[in-house]
Amino acid sequence: MIFSDHIMRRAERHALRLAKRFRKDEDGATAVEFAFVALPFFALLFGIMELAMVFFVNSALVHATAEAGRIIRVGNFQACGGADEFKALVCENMSGMGNCWKNVRIDVVEGDSFKTIVLPNIPPVQPVDNSKSGSDSTPQTANGVYNANQGGDTMVIRSVLHYRLALPPILTRLESPAGSGARTMVATTAFRNEPFPANGSCDSDTQTQITAGTP
Repeated sequence: MIFSDHIMRRAERHALRLAKRFRKDEDGATAVEFAFVALPFFALLFGIMELAMVFFVNSALVHATAEAGRIIRVGNFQACGGADEFKALVCENMSGMGNCWKNVRIDVVEGDSFKTIVLPNIPPVQPVDNSKSGSDSTPQTANGVYNANQGGDTMVIRSVLHYRLALPPILTRLESPAGSGARTMVATTAFRNEPFPANGSCDSDTQTQITAGTP
């Protein structure tokens, strides 16, 4: 009995010494602390990057729409073609922003006044086919309407881009509409055409941009 009590006391003292050594040992503390903050840190970092890309792409869409609209306003596009040619003009101004031809819808609407112009409904985001990879996974976005116009006409041009988000929307809250996995960006410009000659023209610079923007 005395021998067994002695063994038990030695075991208790040994366990206490190990507990003290474990409490004082700081080896690997940095790795453990980083493991706690790594997930929220990287979520915040990539969330900031995604938000920056959304702002950048949206700014490019607004700029491309305004620049293409200016060419209509001064009468240098009307003789160049219709919906596809104008979309090519916008896409040339968005070069480097992904597959603009596949992802952007453009409506060019003419009316008697700004109050009477009614833009078509924005089509819903098409589902992505996850069985495919690369750019083929994103469905083709149908182009919008194009109204022929002349000098003095009232015009509204709208470009719509469904930008596919890279991160899960629950992390960034950038999804619009909910459940789409995309951010719907809209750029609109409204103006009255200059009093250019009937049917307008198609200058060489405009034709060059159309050719460059056509897939």
